Amino acid sequence: MSEFSIFGKYLYRDLKSEFICFNKDELNQALKTIQKIKNLYFVGYIVYDISKTASNYPIAHFKGYKNKEIFKPKKSFKFSIFKPYFYPQIVKNLSKKEYEKAFNQIKDELASGNSYQINFTNELQISTKASSKDIITSLLSRQKSRYFGYFKSEFCEIISFSPELFFKLKGKKITFAPMKGTIKRGQNKDEDRALKNKLKNDPKNRSENLMIVDLLRNDMSKIIKIGSLKLKEPMKIIKLKTLFQAISPLKAGLKSRNLNKIFEAVYPCGSITGAPKLATMRIIERLEARDRGVYCGAMGVISHKRAEFSVPIRTLQRWTKDEYYRYGVGSGVVWDSKCDDEFAELELKSSFLTPNIEFNLFETMLLRGDKIFLLQNHLKRLINSARLLGFKLPIGFELCEMDEERLKFSDIVGRINGGFESIDKFKDIFANLRADNVDLRVNLTLNKSGKYQITQTQIPPLKSHKIAISQNCLNSCNDLLYHKTTLRDERIIDDGLFDIFYLNERDELCEGSRSNIVLNIGGELLTPKLDCGLLAGTLRERLLKFGEIKEAILGLDDLKNAKEIYAINSLRGAIKVEL
Repeated sequence: MSEFSIFGKYLYRDLKSEFICFNKDELNQALKTIQKIKNLYFVGYIVYDISKTASNYPIAHFKGYKNKEIFKPKKSFKFSIFKPYFYPQIVKNLSKKEYEKAFNQIKDELASGNSYQINFTNELQISTKASSKDIITSLLSRQKSRYFGYFKSEFCEIISFSPELFFKLKGKKITFAPMKGTIKRGQNKDEDRALKNKLKNDPKNRSENLMIVDLLRNDMSKIIKIGSLKLKEPMKIIKLKTLFQAISPLKAGLKSRNLNKIFEAVYPCGSITGAPKLATMRIIERLEARDRGVYCGAMGVISHKRAEFSVPIRTLQRWTKDEYYRYGVGSGVVWDSKCDDEFAELELKSSFLTPNIEFNLFETMLLRGDKIFLLQNHLKRLINSARLLGFKLPIGFELCEMDEERLKFSDIVGRINGGFESIDKFKDIFANLRADNVDLRVNLTLNKSGKYQITQTQIPPLKSHKIAISQNCLNSCNDLLYHKTTLRDERIIDDGLFDIFYLNERDELCEGSRSNIVLNIGGELLTPKLDCGLLAGTLRERLLKFGEIKEAILGLDDLKNAKEIYAINSLRGAIKVEL
């Protein structure tokens, strides 16, 4: 897709002009110039802290487009036949312990009278294989946003699902809609109605909302005509998919349409600082000890005699140097706030990032006597996936030091003898598990709440050494493809075959439905690269570690021309197969 940006209900195309600002003087000049241009739509952002000029990244960036069209995700984005899951991995999660420490410091500031309300924020960091359009379409289905925004440049990428209007300028009329007050949605209409009324009439939330309205009134007084301010509907409740939020729209007539004067008077929005504004911002800077970036700044569009900006909350932002997205989340803390309630609000506001897909994690292992082949490798993979995907871990799933004994692999076709590990270290998990005189298959399944189940069954005899190529492709951008989940059960192996091999969207060889692939090409044992879209099998990882196999980009021709083809997994070892 060609260069574009999105804000609100419009997608903007045909880039004609651009302003990149690294300090306040450049920002002031850019806004002054933009307001004089009549035939372009300028979409862009301003970071929360515009005083930081030492950064290698701009404090503001606006792109001027010639044309706009209604943004319809399914129509605006050309979809491929591949539909990957967007299921982000949590690189850095919210920490209750760290939050409690900061919360107590906030209470000290409030007790000392240094602030009346502090909008304290935290940050999650997530990584994903999914493309921007897949993230957008996936999250818009769970968090429809009137002020949705997308902006990408050589410096950053911003995907905002903000429900909060900062201000809307039309002629000499300006509207603000500060948002303060949150409660979860109900399970049915009656519960929904009760929770909505609870939020609207809750003394704490009304008090917080009123504080921000008063703060904004004070900020607006510098730029509006005397007597023109109207508070339209205090504590108006708006409905989102997972929660209700309270806004209090304010309308007024402006002395002038000068954007520089407007931003100078009201920036940043009081709803994401607290009161009093300047003193509270200094407290926030000390407590958060991080750069908020675009989060809590401003994102929007400027055109002739009009402008509309959101407060970019519920926003994913990624600087070009980062391999992950940052997602800020916060709440307003006042004297009667409770730590558990505020932390629960942060979790509620970030819950839409994770799809509501039901699945379990599992491991399939080989049991011989009282030992399991590559046991710690299996547990390490399960634990790693659980942490990245937000699964709870039961007691006893601690990682032990990995066994560094070299795996003997002199005969790739033969039964593998090395790598068996005693289950004694994990008695709480594998109680009464033993296989005498016969190898057994052990399945360990873990659900999201941390409950696990272990079963053992006979290993069925091999009926075939034949493999086939699936007519369906895998998508290397599918986040869950890199984890062993029960969603993999949807792949069915045809009768009369040992396995089915898959290619990805680039026609690269990936994996089998139950095994990794190894090809003997010119005397070298090669396996598809992880980025092609495959599960990092425990045996595959072991063999890579000790240099027995190497990663490579492989295609269908490589498979057809290989001297030998192996399907490998930790249950059966290495099985020589043929097309």
